[in-house]
Amino acid sequence: MKVNNHNFDYLFRHWIFTLLLGPILFQIIIAINDLPNCQISSLLPMYPIAIIVGFAISIPTCIIYAFVYNYLSNRSIAVLYKKAILISIPVIGIFITMALIKGTIWFQVALSYSITSIIVGLFFRLNFRSEEE
Repeated sequence: MKVNNHNFDYLFRHWIFTLLLGPILFQIIIAINDLPNCQISSLLPMYPIAIIVGFAISIPTCIIYAFVYNYLSNRSIAVLYKKAILISIPVIGIFITMALIKGTIWFQVALSYSITSIIVGLFFRLNFRSEEE
């Protein structure tokens, strides 16, 4: 009998690193778009707030991600397709969440977190193991 021994390391690493690196990429995008008026040092006091708010608003997407992750762990699909599906969930979730929140810079925030999520998702290794009992 085969037992799927999947852990949620990929999910948590993907989520945490996206939350940690998203604000940094956002600051870089803002600096590139508004170079004369931008203050790079403005990230430091806002960084903890960005992480806390990002964590809070990403919980619904993370729950959906966990269900899909669990579903995919029991399927015999190529790892490349599993990664593509798993990476697309946070990207879609980020854009939906930011579009619902709105604001003047929602697109730049969504873009920076999405790019970060794609890079982080590709960087980490997805490993679903099957073991014989």
